[in-house]
Amino acid sequence: MTGSRLSSAIDGRIFVVGVPRSGTTLVQALLAAHGAVASFTESHLFDRHFVFLPGLGRPILTRDPGPRLREFLAENGEEAPAAAEEFAAAGGGLRGWRPLLPLRTGSVARRLLRVLDELTLRRGRAVWVEKTPRHLRYVPFLEGVAGPAGGARFVHVVREGLETVASLRAASRGWERPYDLAACVRRWNRDIAFSARRLASPSDHFVVYEELAARPEAVLRTLLGELGLVWEPEILERYPTASERLVTGQERGWKGDVGRAIRPAPSSSSTLSEEERRRATRSLRREPYERIRGRPRSPVEATPAPGKEAGVR
Repeated sequence: MTGSRLSSAIDGRIFVVGVPRSGTTLVQALLAAHGAVASFTESHLFDRHFVFLPGLGRPILTRDPGPRLREFLAENGEEAPAAAEEFAAAGGGLRGWRPLLPLRTGSVARRLLRVLDELTLRRGRAVWVEKTPRHLRYVPFLEGVAGPAGGARFVHVVREGLETVASLRAASRGWERPYDLAACVRRWNRDIAFSARRLASPSDHFVVYEELAARPEAVLRTLLGELGLVWEPEILERYPTASERLVTGQERGWKGDVGRAIRPAPSSSSTLSEEERRRATRSLRREPYERIRGRPRSPVEATPAPGKEAGVR
């Protein structure tokens, strides 16, 4: 491979996105337990380095992703693949006069996708799953960077608003910048509306947390079929082990429940007062969430296509 072209040996590039605490790590871990899939810790390769400016419909590169890329490789116990070495040799794609960085937005983004491609091939897999909830806003950009033949797919995980707000507020208390109740509500309203706008896209797929918790095998079978992956009964057995590799030590405080038996999460009543529940309920915009829950669905039979490996079609 030369330049910033993506690898033709990769059969699927899957981004799991959604509101934090909506079940994105759970879905990532279930997909990572598939025999054809490689996955990693949250990369933050795009949300921290590509910024939306007022009046511009797409993000532009404003910061060098190199330092974060090195951290990401270390978190996953990986040495830099060729794409990362090329990236570093080119000054992270940022060599030159800093005001010209936006002109390198597309080439740097493709180089970052190539890093994920090469890590996946190194692990003997053909599909990768990247999960950074904030990449939700970058879905159109990532779709364009990968290109029509790039195999980019987006799995939106959605969860009922009040429960997500309660979980997000509780988890954020361990973050550098905790969310207050109003910030949690705004985040859910904004992100669920964005996901709903992608309902007509053939590249986007949707998992409702409540449905997954109630019927994990049925929901996962359907999702795998939509993604072109064959159902493997061992996935639910491998899931706890797969989840351990996706969570950093720093994240254990708020992701400690990942890998446990799949079941409905505790009610928001355990973390929010009645007054807080009433205030949040008044401000939550449920219409986009209800549209996603009511979307037309037809279960997809996951059968291998000729010429593909057993795990991918």
